Parts: sequence; structure tokens; C-alpha cells
Amino acid sequence: DLTPCDFFLWGFVKDSVYVPPLPMSLKELRDRITHALQTITADMLHRVWDEFDYRVDVCRVTQGAHIEGL
Repeated sequence: DLTPCDFFLWGFVKDSVYVPPLPMSLKELRDRITHALQTITADMLHRVWDEFDYRVDVCRVTQGAHIEGL
């Protein structure tokens, strides 16, 4: 997957939100999601951008061929 949301954001949020004890209410779930998003730093976003740039380069080099394990 090429989009940063696919290779970074959703996994990061899930790993931050679904830790024991699990949220027991919708409010607690929302609060954890909000907190997870607020912990994303500028450095993390720069690294995500670098990874995205790398993935685009791989697509260019392989002329769009299917790639496993990126």
C-alpha cells in the first residue's frame, strides 16, 4: 500500500488505542484515539514522508509492477 495512512497511521493508532485495559466506552475509545493522534511528532511525519518517497521510487523503478513485502 502506498498511502501513509495505510502503512503508518492506522497501525500506529491501533497499537496505541487497543492496549490493556481495553476501552470500555465510546468516550474512552474516542479519547484514546485523540490522544494517539496528538502524540504524532514532526519527526515521525518526516520519517513517514521518507518512507513514502522510497515506496514511490520503488514503483517507478519497477514500472508499477506488484511488489511484496515493502
